[in-house]
Amino acid sequence: MKPTQNHIFRYITFRLAQTLMGVDILDIREILPCKKVTRVHRAPGFVMGLANLRGQILTVLDIGVLLGLETPGRDSGSHIIVFKHTRVGFAVDQIGDVFSTGRERIEPVPANISPGIQKYSDTVINLPEGAMILLKAGTILACVRTEAGSLREGL
Repeated sequence: MKPTQNHIFRYITFRLAQTLMGVDILDIREILPCKKVTRVHRAPGFVMGLANLRGQILTVLDIGVLLGLETPGRDSGSHIIVFKHTRVGFAVDQIGDVFSTGRERIEPVPANISPGIQKYSDTVINLPEGAMILLKAGTILACVRTEAGSLREGL
């Protein structure tokens, strides 16, 4: 979480397997419609594949696999959220809005949230329609780098 003016935090919201989630807007470079993603032979299960982003190769993650969620196949409402300063993005089922809040609404993740989600999130925002789980981009990227490094050493 990075504070912006007046300690207001802004998150891009999205749905993944019917779960409302968010990621800090300061960690995001852009959001794209989910286009053609090419599978990579022998890639780990969390790697959805590669996509061409204006002539550069973008690694697309299936964030649902990392979080241990059952995700349906991607459809026309699917999008890819691309992280800043990397060529990595992750596919989501549906993009929501930008959500702004103060620190007072951000709470620790409850113990009843699945361990897969707890690994990539330590905070939630309780809303009238349910909790919004806030993912940490840095933790996702660090885990992907670690697992990819382990795979290269094993080959």
